[in-house]
Amino acid sequence: MVSSLLAMALAPETGFYFEPIDERLALVLEGAPFPSEGDWAYVGDPAEMPPEGARLEVATRWPGVDPEALELEVATPALPTSQPS
Repeated sequence: MVSSLLAMALAPETGFYFEPIDERLALVLEGAPFPSEGDWAYVGDPAEMPPEGARLEVATRWPGVDPEALELEVATPALPTSQPS
């Protein structure tokens, strides 16, 4: 049986991603797992778009989402738990 962490998708590139079902906005680094299962949509490159721009982009692409209510989560790759010998 594969653990749910291993089964979670990894971000193909660093960027802002939005999960519309739970209305979650996250900055996910390349190779990091998404904060939860579900379909995450790429919103933009953080080198070209500040967090406020990402919130506004989400509100534009998903009408009804309040950009001021979105809290930005940060997902980073997991650090190794043990040192190589």
